Amino acid sequence: MLNLFRSKPLIDDTSCEWMFDTFEWALTHFDHQEFFQRTQLIQPTNDFFPGNVDSRHGMAETIFNHVVKYAGLSHWPLQLQAPQLFTPQPPALLDLSAVQRDSSGANNLPALVAVQPLAMTYNPQQASKPGDLASSYAHHLAQHVVAQSQQLPPGGAEYFNASTEIIAIFMGFGVMMANSAYTFRGGCGSCYNAQANRQAALSEDNVIFALALFCRLKGIPAADATRNLKGYLRRNFKQALQQIDREPVRLQQLLALK
Repeated sequence: MLNLFRSKPLIDDTSCEWMFDTFEWALTHFDHQEFFQRTQLIQPTNDFFPGNVDSRHGMAETIFNHVVKYAGLSHWPLQLQAPQLFTPQPPALLDLSAVQRDSSGANNLPALVAVQPLAMTYNPQQASKPGDLASSYAHHLAQHVVAQSQQLPPGGAEYFNASTEIIAIFMGFGVMMANSAYTFRGGCGSCYNAQANRQAALSEDNVIFALALFCRLKGIPAADATRNLKGYLRRNFKQALQQIDREPVRLQQLLALK
């Protein structure tokens, strides 16, 4: 009888297990202290992304600098290049021991001078959709983080794109990742630009579940998480929280990594 009143899970059991495994992998390999003590839930608002810009590149650069700061990677030798100047190439492996922050949180700048910059670029079409642009940056930064760590995610290399989206959510960008996970592909020719959309690896429901798990681990109230979510995603978020709460053992295992 009680099962009649039990909410339907947002994602299937296999996906749910992979989510918990991936968060455990992230907490094990990507600075659990940074996650629990300093990582914020970044919101798509002027409070988090202040700045006045008068060009597409200016918009791209401003958003990039904010995303790098919130990701906790300001001490990395990252470089944003305009699309016309960017040449894709495999990034060099950094000596991560030389680019870690010291105990005071300050940047170890002298050690960065000889390190080859990690070049990134952007889709100029996304300058009209700052949330998608910020999400794309966050995902690309997460890809660099995982590539530099040389740690395979749960499921192996074929899960690289999906797991690095989880890392972007782990770094605090879940609201924007969720809002940009699916974009309506219709509308008139003058108001729809497919090239401005973020190319998502995870389904919308999986991104929402990861955001909900982030919030449970961080103790962030649902109202704070859903304030800037697309309206129809708020119900899915609450559904994800209910599913997570039915996994108390797995949740406590993650919290024990503090």
